[in-house]
Order: sequence, then C-alpha cells, then structure tokens
Amino acid sequence: MSIRSTLSFRLQDLWTGTPWYGDSSARILDEVTHDDASRQVIAGVHTIWEIVLHMTAWTETVAARVRGSGAKPPERGDWPPVPEGSPGAWANTLHELAEARKDLLRAIDETHEEDIQVHVRSHSPPFADTGISRAGTVAGLIQHDAYHLGQVALLKRALRSAPRT
Repeated sequence: MSIRSTLSFRLQDLWTGTPWYGDSSARILDEVTHDDASRQVIAGVHTIWEIVLHMTAWTETVAARVRGSGAKPPERGDWPPVPEGSPGAWANTLHELAEARKDLLRAIDETHEEDIQVHVRSHSPPFADTGISRAGTVAGLIQHDAYHLGQVALLKRALRSAPRT
C-alpha cells in the first residue's frame, strides 16, 4: 500500500470507520445538537462547536500544504469564531468540516507519491524547511483530530450529566 493510500485510509477510518481507539468522528459528532455544540459545560474549556471549527480550519490548512502551500496558520484562524447559534448554522459547520475532509482526500489523491514526501516550507521568507513532510503533516492531522475528538466525546458525556441552566 502506498503512503498516500495509507494516509487516506487512516483519515477515512478516523472520520467514518472503526478506528482502533474507539468511536469515529461520525459517531462522536452524531446527535450533537446546536444547543449541545454551543453549550459551555466547563468554564475555560472550548465548546464542541469551537473544536469542530478548529478541526475544520486545520483540515483546510493541511490540504493546502499537501498541495504545496507553505506552512502558515489557517486562513480562518486557529480558533475561528462561532457563528450565531442556530440549527442551520451548526449544520453548516458540520457540512464545512465534511467538505474540508473531502478536499483533503482529493489533495492526497492528486499528489504524486514522491511529492507527498516533500518537506513543507515556511510560508514566509526565508522559506525555511519545516522539517516535516506533507505526509507527516497529514499524519499530524490524524493525531490532532483524534485528540480533539476525545475532547468532544468527554464534553458530550459531561453535557449528558450536567444540569441545564
């Protein structure tokens, strides 16, 4: 199996499959309402909505890096602001995450096998080598998403046991 195929498989397994560690992203985000997503369960901790926007921003950024863009922060910002809370806005946020994921899979598919090993360079002069390949960046996103999905799972559990205010 090629590196690109392995990365695509691991991403899809994390997002919709049966990853070895537990539930997939689809299962974790299933049944999260816009009220759940925007509710601050623990003071000083990001909401589910904030985490999903953060995951989307970095998925878009990794897709750009796979395509040869330099290393820079996400266009949306590291922690994009949450839009006005409504069921439609939450559905749109989930749709944007799904689209970003499809775009990353396309970027991996369209990249030549040797190019996936090219190191990402800094976006700004002197365009220094970051020391991490495009493949390494994708692998990092897999770890990033697993970490944040664990947070979401814990927040869901806290939501189910926390009294409504």
